[in-house]
Amino acid sequence: MVQNEHIVITTSVDLLRVAADELVYAEADGNYTTLVLADGDRRVVTLQLGQLEKLIAQQMPGAAAGFVRIGKSLIVSLNNVRYIHPGKGMLELRNPAGAKYELTASREALRALKEMMERGK
Repeated sequence: MVQNEHIVITTSVDLLRVAADELVYAEADGNYTTLVLADGDRRVVTLQLGQLEKLIAQQMPGAAAGFVRIGKSLIVSLNNVRYIHPGKGMLELRNPAGAKYELTASREALRALKEMMERGK
């Protein structure tokens, strides 16, 4: 990932600036998205996951390849992927401090992620 790239999310009342290496994953919740950061912080933003995906591509072009959308509800940092088990629908992420996040996703989405990572992308 390219160092010092950030995503900036603003509303009429606040601004959130997140470095590429701080974002572990993002999870959709209707019209909101929860960002889970490397320090364990969770921030809910008023963006749909597709809008966040576009912001990552626009604002962090050098780091965007390090993030992948998994199904309809997740964007994950590939650097933090530790374990994938498509048959169980399970994905495990670890942040740089070693905290573990166990997520669920569809078998198809996880199978595609596993194959992509096996190809070294």
